[in-house]
Amino acid sequence: MALYLFVQGKSWTVERRHELVGGDARPEKVEASGLFLFFTAADGEIRRSEIAADFPEEPAARLLESVWRFAEVMRVADLGEMTSRGEIVMPRMRDVVREFARAFRLHCPNCGGGRVLRTWFKLQHRCAKCGLRLDRGEADDYFLGGMFFNIVLAEIIFALVLLVVVIVMWPNVPWAGVEYSLIVAMIAAPIVLYPVSRLMWLALDLLLRPPDEAEMAWHASEEE
Repeated sequence: MALYLFVQGKSWTVERRHELVGGDARPEKVEASGLFLFFTAADGEIRRSEIAADFPEEPAARLLESVWRFAEVMRVADLGEMTSRGEIVMPRMRDVVREFARAFRLHCPNCGGGRVLRTWFKLQHRCAKCGLRLDRGEADDYFLGGMFFNIVLAEIIFALVLLVVVIVMWPNVPWAGVEYSLIVAMIAAPIVLYPVSRLMWLALDLLLRPPDEAEMAWHASEEE
């Protein structure tokens, strides 16, 4: 029966099996075998740790984690493509405020580094400070969510401006002027907010799927 462990932002499949100690396949050495736990991650990393014969069949997560920490790395993670994806987490409010504030200032949501804009309508490929690729390795359709944020932000600003104007100028609201002004604002807002919305989408993704060590190593693996 396969077991599962989540540690350091990665999910591991845990299997128990016998294996020859030292990998010697000669028949006279068959008796030199041991019982091992094998930990396999989605990015290809494999770890192995020898266990006692009376090791529990269904060990607690804390026990599995302690075995994992001292396990021998048999195969390192494959960093040729970004496959590191941990479980979705519930972010803390202070993290939400911090990362969205960074995005609103047009800084990298991950580290706060600046200069993430190449042009107003195009982001840099990666953050110069932390090395994060701003599309997280999903260049084809990653920023579709940013388009959603763009529309939502424009509509929120439209509603707030309309509400303030009506309250301040009531009952003598110049409806014709308000109508024309808001039409111009609705056209301009998506353009003005374009880079903000893309970075806010990145911030949301980083909050829900925080980058782990394997992902950051993948980002850093790209040659300049």
